[in-house]
Amino acid sequence: MTDQVQKLTSLQKSMARQMTKSLEAPQFQLATDVDCTRLLEFKKRSPFKPSVTTILAKLVADELVKFPLLNSSWNEDAIILHEEVNLGIAVDTKRGLLVPVIRDASQKDLQEIHRGMELIKEKRESGKFSMDDLADATFTISNLGAFNISFFSAIVNMPQVGILAVSKMTEMPVVRFGQITTASVMRLCLSMDHRVVDGAYGSRFMSELAASIENL
Repeated sequence: MTDQVQKLTSLQKSMARQMTKSLEAPQFQLATDVDCTRLLEFKKRSPFKPSVTTILAKLVADELVKFPLLNSSWNEDAIILHEEVNLGIAVDTKRGLLVPVIRDASQKDLQEIHRGMELIKEKRESGKFSMDDLADATFTISNLGAFNISFFSAIVNMPQVGILAVSKMTEMPVVRFGQITTASVMRLCLSMDHRVVDGAYGSRFMSELAASIENL
């Protein structure tokens, strides 16, 4: 039997170079479980039915304004704190993994982010992302919940400082008012560049993000 040789596309070569470069940075992860009861109720009552990723994008963008180090870039001489929150949304396409950007996301309301996500969905199906669509992300969200993934951590895409990995919701026992019940729980994992962010800073971000999800 003869082995098949599959030549790398220019996109695959570029991704390989970028991921290798990213792993040169010291990275660490923090994970937490979030009760999504109110998130699901919020999603259900919203008139335009935003996706879970859309709601998370809005909440993450708002939190990044309060935690600017996670919306920064590293270079050898300085940390660059970005004025705009440009959220990269990792998506699976026929061309492979791409990360289109919702620009200035912290200045957009939920419906505007929803429209941006719908545009990403349309372009993902057609494969017609421009270079501008994929440029200048300052933080990334990767949601693999639709693929039945219970937990994963992601590699920070340098020169960004953070990436949030979102796993599927699972029905789990929780305690409310001293009583055991069940709820849809989602695990979030934040990967960070340790040269810029320490554990306490990342933990505060995750705690506030979890609280914003659980108190929608």
